[in-house]
Amino acid sequence: MSNQFQIQLENFFARFNQHFDEAVPTIIAETANEYYRESFVKKSFDGKPWPALSKNYKPKRGTMMVRSANLINSIRPGVVSPSLVTSRAGSTKVPYARVHNEGEQISRTARSETFMRNRYKAGNKKGKFKRGATYNTKGYTFKAYSYNMPQRQFMGHAKELNQRIVKRIISYTIL
Repeated sequence: MSNQFQIQLENFFARFNQHFDEAVPTIIAETANEYYRESFVKKSFDGKPWPALSKNYKPKRGTMMVRSANLINSIRPGVVSPSLVTSRAGSTKVPYARVHNEGEQISRTARSETFMRNRYKAGNKKGKFKRGATYNTKGYTFKAYSYNMPQRQFMGHAKELNQRIVKRIISYTIL
C-alpha cells in the first residue's frame, strides 16, 4: 500500500511539474510585456524617470515615444520555453527601438536635396511645399551634426518586474 501511494504521489508531482513548466514561462512573458508597455504611461522604468525632453523638441502630434504607438505595439514575447523567456521590441517599421532603450550618440552626415520644389513664400502656408518643380532655383544643403539621444529605457531587468513575476507565480501556485 505504501509503495502504491508513493507511485501515485510521484505521478502527481510529475504532472504538476509538467503543468508548472508550461504555465510559468507564459506568466513571466505576459507580466514582462505588460510591465514594459506600462513604462510608456509612467514615463519611467524601474522607478527611474525618463530624462526631460529637449526645449527644442516640438512634437507635431502625440507625446514623445507614443506618437504612433508603433514602438509600444512592437513589444512582444521572443522565446518562451521552460528554460528561457525573452521579450523583444522593434521591427523594420520601428528601427529606433534600440536607440531609445539604450541611448546613443546619433551622427548625421552632410547632405543635399537632389530635387527642388516650390515653396510658398508668404501667408499661412509660408515655407510649405507647393505642387510642381521650379527650375533655376537653389537646392537645400544640410550640415553634418550629431546629438546625444538620452536613454529612455522601457525594457530590461527591473526589480519591480521581478517582484510582480514572483507575486503572480505564487498566486498561480496557490490556486
